[in-house]
Formats: sequence, C-alpha cells, structure tokens
Amino acid sequence: MSMTPEQMAAALVELDIDSSNEEQNKVESSCETKQGDTNATSHSNAESYLSYLVQPNLHGKLQRLPSLKVLWIRIFSYSGPTEKETPSLRCLCKLFSKALKPLPCWTPFPHPKYSSLRGLFGRINALSKCGSTNLPKLVLIENGIHDEGGNYVHINISISIVGESREHCVVIGGLRMYGKKEDDINVSNLTLRKSMGYGVCGGGASMHLDNVSVENSGNIGVVVSGSKRNTMKNCNVSHSRRSGLVVCGIGGLMTIDGNATTIHHNCLIMGVNGDSYGLHACSYSLGSIHLVSPLTKEMISTNNHGGRNYDGTIQTITNKNTPRTELFFFTDPYNN
Repeated sequence: MSMTPEQMAAALVELDIDSSNEEQNKVESSCETKQGDTNATSHSNAESYLSYLVQPNLHGKLQRLPSLKVLWIRIFSYSGPTEKETPSLRCLCKLFSKALKPLPCWTPFPHPKYSSLRGLFGRINALSKCGSTNLPKLVLIENGIHDEGGNYVHINISISIVGESREHCVVIGGLRMYGKKEDDINVSNLTLRKSMGYGVCGGGASMHLDNVSVENSGNIGVVVSGSKRNTMKNCNVSHSRRSGLVVCGIGGLMTIDGNATTIHHNCLIMGVNGDSYGLHACSYSLGSIHLVSPLTKEMISTNNHGGRNYDGTIQTITNKNTPRTELFFFTDPYNN
C-alpha cells in the first residue's frame, strides 16, 4: 500500500534518525516566493539509507540514519515534485519546506487579471521597461487550450515558461523572443500550435526549448538568428508550412540533444528560393546546427516534403558544452 508524504514522514520518526538540524523558523505561507538557498545537501551513501528504509530486515543490525531533511532531499530527487506541486508541498510542514528548493518569484497562468498570455507578458514587458525589479522569473501554465488566436506572445526579458504537460498544455499561437544578448528564455513541457507565423522566433535572447512540441506553424517552426547559446532537447517540430528549424544570422548556432527529438512533415510549401527543409542551417550567414551524439541528421529529420530533410552545416558533436559568444547584428531574411 502506498504512503502519503505525511504518513512516510511520521513513519521515519519511529526509526533512529539524527534530527539535529535546526528547525526552520518560518514556513512561507505565500505561493509566490523569492529564490532561496538551494538545499543541495547530499550524502555519499544515501542510496543505502533509502534501501534500509524500504527493506530494513535485509540489512541486519539497526542503522543510524541521517537527518530527515537529507533523506527527503534524496527522495524528492527521485520522485519529483513538479514546479506546480512544489509550493503546496513546501507549505505542508517545516521538513518539506527545508528539503525542497523554493521556486523563484513566479506567477501562474491562467491569471486572475489577464485573460491571455499576450496580456500577461505585455504587463511583464512593460514593468521591465519601466525598470521594475519585482518581476516574475517563472510562469507556470496549467493544462488546457490557451487560445492566442494564432498570434505571437512577445517576450522581452529573461524568464522561464513551464507548462504542466506537453500533451495537455497547448498554446494556440507562437513565441517571439527579444531581450538582451545575455538573456536566456527557457520554455518547457508545452505545445505551441497553429501560429500564423513562426512557432518560435529568437532574435536577441538565447532560447532553450525542452520537451516542447511546435506544430502546424503558418511559416517556419523554429527560427534562430545570430546567437550561439540556443538549445533544444527532446522537442518535436512538425507540419510547418515552411522549414522545421532555420538557423540564420551571422554565426548562429542551435545545439540539439535528446533521443526523443523529431523534425518531420514540414516544408508543406517551398520558400521563394525553394529553401524549405526540415533542418536548415543557412550557409550564406554561416549558421550551423550541432547534434549531440548519438543524434544524427538522418535520425531526427525525416519525412519532410519532397525529401528535403536537411541542408547546410549540420554536424554531430560529442557533448553540448558550447562556449558563450557575442550576439552579432543581423538582417532576418525570414521576417514576415
């Protein structure tokens, strides 16, 4: 029979456990928190302690265990929780508040004051432009169909956007990323569908897509222009009217990782110069695509219209540790 976190915590108290850690003085009652200590405590033989908890009779004599905090840090490292679950778990008890890393300042969507993501990010962008420092670092999007009418959600700051699940968290529209060259925009666990233009377009900040599906874009699925710190991991780009992924701008680079990566059934129409491909690293601007081993271009880019699966400088590398580089001025030949 499975146990709730509260039941397991109570059961651990009956064992010989070192609980000498000082109790946390205050548990945050608000669901919106500032970044705190990472609670990255680890123990070299934590696995053996967890094994002892599960099957104590197999270990012979009674063992003295580390603190509850150390044990729960290890348990949570295996079993979650998600970003959405973290705030409520941290509010349950002092133990969980200490064992779970607090989220940065965050805001939810749907939001009580803004009916659309465009409205929410319009407010965030406006506050950033006015110099406000009280800005969310994280937007948590619940499951559902979030209809932006196929329009762009404009993002001008460094931020993380996390959906509840890729399958059920669907945004009808695209993301247009600006920001400064040192900014990073992280997007994970959601689907972008039926954008009237690009699915995702980066021209300023570096984009980092993780477990994102970009589908049925009216133009190119994903466009990268000019920076070298862009990453995609376990993403799908499919059924774009033009190319699936385009890397342009002077020296632009996209690094792709993850065995679940798929680029397929794009290029439904050809570009003016017939330049639509599943993967397209624009040679005229020295754009390139790196695939982290064991990925190959033949493996991830398949079934694109007319067999136009890839073009340009695309190579497999042994790791994804690419250096940070300057963002160069560019002219975007794919501008709508």
